[in-house]
Amino acid sequence: MTALAESQRGRRPFLELLAVELAPRDGRWAAVARIATGAVLAVIIAMVFRIPEPTYMAYIGFLLSKDEKNATVTAALGGFAAATLAVLLVLGLELIDTAEPALRLPLMAMATFTAMYTARTFALGPISFLAGFIIVLLQTLVDGVPSAEALTRATLWAWVVVFVPVAVTVIVNLLFGQGAAALIDRTVRKVLTELETSLANGDYRKSLPEWRARLLPLLETAQHSTQKGARTGRITAPVISALLDALVILEALPDDLPGATREELASRLRACRQAIESEIAPAVHESPAPLPQFVGAGKEQSPAVIAMRSALSSLLGAIGRPDAAADKTEAHHPPKRLLVADAFSNPAHWQFALKTTIAVMTSYAVYTLLDWPGMRTAVVTCFFVALSSLGETVHKLLLRLSGAVIGGAIAGLCIVFVLPHLTDIGQLCVLVAVVSVGAAWVATSSELLSYAGMQIAFAFFLGVLQGYAPATDLTVLRDRVAGILLGNIVITIVFSSFWPQSARSGVRAALAEALRAIGAVIRRPAGEARVRAIQALVRADHLRTLSLFELRMLPIHASQSLKLPSVANIERLAGAAFVVSTDAIYRNAEPGSAVRFAEWAESAADNVSRDLPLPPSPTALAPATAAEHDARTAQHAIEQLESEVRHVAAAAH
Repeated sequence: MTALAESQRGRRPFLELLAVELAPRDGRWAAVARIATGAVLAVIIAMVFRIPEPTYMAYIGFLLSKDEKNATVTAALGGFAAATLAVLLVLGLELIDTAEPALRLPLMAMATFTAMYTARTFALGPISFLAGFIIVLLQTLVDGVPSAEALTRATLWAWVVVFVPVAVTVIVNLLFGQGAAALIDRTVRKVLTELETSLANGDYRKSLPEWRARLLPLLETAQHSTQKGARTGRITAPVISALLDALVILEALPDDLPGATREELASRLRACRQAIESEIAPAVHESPAPLPQFVGAGKEQSPAVIAMRSALSSLLGAIGRPDAAADKTEAHHPPKRLLVADAFSNPAHWQFALKTTIAVMTSYAVYTLLDWPGMRTAVVTCFFVALSSLGETVHKLLLRLSGAVIGGAIAGLCIVFVLPHLTDIGQLCVLVAVVSVGAAWVATSSELLSYAGMQIAFAFFLGVLQGYAPATDLTVLRDRVAGILLGNIVITIVFSSFWPQSARSGVRAALAEALRAIGAVIRRPAGEARVRAIQALVRADHLRTLSLFELRMLPIHASQSLKLPSVANIERLAGAAFVVSTDAIYRNAEPGSAVRFAEWAESAADNVSRDLPLPPSPTALAPATAAEHDARTAQHAIEQLESEVRHVAAAAH
């Protein structure tokens, strides 16, 4: 099965995708206003105090802005620490390599390799990555600076160039930023509303991966806030976890679910949403009796529907549970490590770092030999486009190219038709604000599109903010856009030629982890295995989408392998496993059957990770008390699990 065939589920036409990505949503205008305000304030400060590189000052706010203010402040402080470290290191390097290219070039290569290697293996990878990037960028200035004194001043100004937008971004977000509780509340209510409508209409299945991807980061945010003692509102980590469980169980619902049952489940979702929106949380009942809103279950008694009702009951109960009680349900997380487990054993880490180093040094050599210093943006492109797999790199490449072309075109039109009529900083800031709002609107889309918005802003700032007077020269814009094109071409050639790594290898690893977690879910219904399974499914679906960008760019030996199970089939298998592990079903299921399927999932995970055929599907055991209603329901759940296992095993051969 090809990646294209696997992607049919949930695919949208390009124009429909754009409409969804660019549609207004709660909180989007506020986020856009914060980003645009930070860019304008940075430009004002740069123009008033004549700080060099106003382009980067305006753009840094785009890089630092996150969905909620705590994450933004953390990113800003980390970026400032990285810039400070980089400036100190560059001042030391300039003492020994300013007049010695034979030293400077190897040091630049070492800095690039270290930055990219630690970005994948080090707990503080983002800081070391940014520090390495700034070191290399400042080292490329040596050729164009007339004296050592001017080079030192330019290096010291780089610290100011970073500090000002960091300070502006932190202040703006502390004053007007969105808190974690507001983000979680808004997103969960939005998902509940969309799920309720889709369930009533019967078209819920296509949006399940998208909803899980939107909720999963919030689970970690809620857990982190609870550990710090911060109140996250009525929506705690158990609420998000219960909703994620429901979004997996929905995979197991039959396609011909009666309309009455869909309406019943939609009404339960409505009750959960109303409980979140109400001023007073529903009372917590000591008895296991269902809450009043859920009285009167429909006639549908399939295991998946029973499991869905149970999940929604857990969701409603978690909404009414105080934070202190919610803390008891959280899984214990392993301590964080300074280095990833395979930092020195996995060759993919040093191969990725070496490929990026080759691309950076090749780009530097090309524009230096051509005596075309305006193409320095090629080095920037290589740093920020390089990603683990070719699919991820090409995806970001396309976003960067399209964003650069759009932003460059806007800048060119402004240079010709708008800037000649501007007379003061205020008018320039109005222009910057207008374009920043549009770019920030695109940048606040999902990961599929957001990087294009950042590149629109960057290309526009590169063209318009050339100095302290209105830009009148299109040559600078041409050179900088040409540098972006050069960097994209070089990194694509390098990543497709040396140790090419397909995004499908990431899909394989994610599916293997999902199968292991599914086995753990079947063996032990309670615990963090469900969250691990959901994390693996979200990652697999994301990488499956990125694998479409690889087209036929990989060599045959790298792109061809044994057929992987499709992500959609594993999602349905996870749904069946979540159904079987529901308390009301699991306690009546035949233990031997559960063990058989758990062992199959674990064995299948090993085979998938080693690129081996999947083992044959086991057969469920007959229950000892098949005459009892609960036992029959549990047996039906086991049979559905057996059917999904058989389907996965057959489709992957």
